[in-house]
Amino acid sequence: MALRFKNNYEREVWAMVEQYRPGCSASSNWLKEGWWKIPPGQSVVVYGGDPRAVNPIWYCYAYAGDGTEWRDKYQETVPHSVFEWCSNVSDSSSRTILMSEFTVTAANFTYNFNP
Repeated sequence: MALRFKNNYEREVWAMVEQYRPGCSASSNWLKEGWWKIPPGQSVVVYGGDPRAVNPIWYCYAYAGDGTEWRDKYQETVPHSVFEWCSNVSDSSSRTILMSEFTVTAANFTYNFNP
């Protein structure tokens, strides 16, 4: 059981994920983490276990060095370096991104970053 991200794009992709995590902090029930470096045609496990167990709704964002982004309308603040933070955390080097929402439908689920 796992949630995987797969890079179907021609260039390396950097990705982050956000999941429902009750009690992550006193004022947040969501955990955000990243950055996974995913070479073209490869996949990485971003969550081990059944990703539907707590909440089937997840969020993600990814970008490639050529400026391509996989995003939608859900705003989040993230740092440039590797992180694992509750959603209400940021620092002076953080930037705002727009995440995509997706629903996990199986215990083994792959989210694809397509061209």
